[in-house]
Amino acid sequence: MHIIAADVGGTKTRLALADVDEANNILHEARYLSADFESFEPMLHAFINECSASVSKFETSNIEILTLALPGLVNETSANLTNLPWVITKQLLKDSFGIKNVYFMNDFQASALGTRQLLETDKIILNTGYPHTDNLKKNTIGVTVGAGTGLGLAWTQDNLQGSEVTTCAYDTEGGHIDFAPVDEIQIRLLQFLQKRHGHVSYERILSGDGLVTLYEFFTNKKSDNISAEWVNKQALTDQAADDAMSLFVKIYGAYIGNIALLYKPSAGIYITGGIAAKLLNKMQSESFISGYLNKGRMESLVRKIAVYVVTNERVGMLGAMTETMKIHHALSPQRLK
Repeated sequence: MHIIAADVGGTKTRLALADVDEANNILHEARYLSADFESFEPMLHAFINECSASVSKFETSNIEILTLALPGLVNETSANLTNLPWVITKQLLKDSFGIKNVYFMNDFQASALGTRQLLETDKIILNTGYPHTDNLKKNTIGVTVGAGTGLGLAWTQDNLQGSEVTTCAYDTEGGHIDFAPVDEIQIRLLQFLQKRHGHVSYERILSGDGLVTLYEFFTNKKSDNISAEWVNKQALTDQAADDAMSLFVKIYGAYIGNIALLYKPSAGIYITGGIAAKLLNKMQSESFISGYLNKGRMESLVRKIAVYVVTNERVGMLGAMTETMKIHHALSPQRLK
């Protein structure tokens, strides 16, 4: 029997096929640009066709479980995706593909679970931390945060069930917390964004569109047809682009420092998403760490908490596969329907 796990994103989607008896042995994996498809179902058709061509003895009827890690609000029957005009329903997937067990989870739940699968080479330390102190040890909490198409936040905690320790992940909408400016430039930025949006959350800044907005803030003009990648490339020769990136990571640091105060995560904070790994020079700069540590009387606390940039782009898929295997082990043959 086979299982399929998918990490669905506003920009790209990654799918993987594994055997239930050897989940660490990925039989086939593919990445697609989400915008190339009108909905998820044609993408899944394309992936299954690839599996049929490349995996020996693969048949759609042998797919036991399909788990989707999805960006946005997820309920028991459907999901409306953030930053992607798709509505995905479990029943349609079951009817279209004959897969009896279909499960949804939040994409940052998956990323949070995936951070527990990382190797040391899959992450870069931004703040070393020293969590083994009286006010941090033993809480087992880890936090995953990531700016990409949007801004996501989830957390994990180890739970003892009988003699076994299991890691559970919990999703949030923490990317939509109100933006809190900390200096005169950021106050002007807030006013600039309020004129556009009314309510200003951190996601308005800490996202691909947000980086473009910061560039527009410094140039004081609307910039059509530019992207976060363009701003990144221009930073070497364009002062406004460089200023935008510096302010981006400073605000990112302040936001992550707020999260550190909220959760006090002894297992650390993991920065995922598509942007941080592309801005490593800036993420490792004084702009980021000064924003992170600028917590007044609480600076000593956030200094104790380790912060990492995750460089493994497969972290969400790893988490979705982990959850899929949990589901497989929980389902007895009699309960599979």
